[in-house]
Amino acid sequence: MDTTPHEITTVQALIDRHFEIWNEQDPKNWALLFPQAYTEDFVVADYAGIASGYVELAQLLQRVQSAHAGFSFAPDPVEWNHGVGRVTWSYGPPDNPRLISGEDIFTVRDGKL
Repeated sequence: MDTTPHEITTVQALIDRHFEIWNEQDPKNWALLFPQAYTEDFVVADYAGIASGYVELAQLLQRVQSAHAGFSFAPDPVEWNHGVGRVTWSYGPPDNPRLISGEDIFTVRDGKL
């Protein structure tokens, strides 16, 4: 993908879906949502380790949500440059939504993260 308005719009839509998934509280919905945004070999790294594939991703989501009940993610707009994306985000409860901040670095393959 190049850095054109069309590609940026597509990438932003993928990241929006990514954060919708991470904010989804019902694990029963994850299996339906994962293929909408992620390749089957999607890899995500966080402070506790690396998750690869849908099963490990579901385990990671469960751990994060269990440790932070009531929190939600709020992403900033995507930055996209020559096939590499970056999105900064906040994570917190309704009364302190910017309690935690971080960033995700990502690529897109076959229309998915």
